[in-house]
Amino acid sequence: MSSISKVKQSIVLTTSGQLQKLNPSDGSAITITKAQIMTVYGQASNSDAEIKIYNEVGSGATAKLLIFHGKFGTTANEVQEFKLPGIGIYADTGCYVALTNCDFCYVAGTF
Repeated sequence: MSSISKVKQSIVLTTSGQLQKLNPSDGSAITITKAQIMTVYGQASNSDAEIKIYNEVGSGATAKLLIFHGKFGTTANEVQEFKLPGIGIYADTGCYVALTNCDFCYVAGTF
């Protein structure tokens, strides 16, 4: 029996910005508007790294739209994987990611 997974990885972010995926037809970046976030990965650039994900398009970082906040790291180059329980977190508008003391971040999920 074979299994086909619909889980994908987002494009890696090295600064705060909109979560994106690759367009399968031409390889260009497409803004993710609906996502079931299952895992969030990041690498600290300093102590007290933070990854925040907001259910919105744009850089508003509206507090009431915060859907994920992960803090990690006591030094640079520490890698953290946040596995979200159950079916993860659903974003139905978009995924704006705010990074603090974080070299990079990417998300695995369905989108």
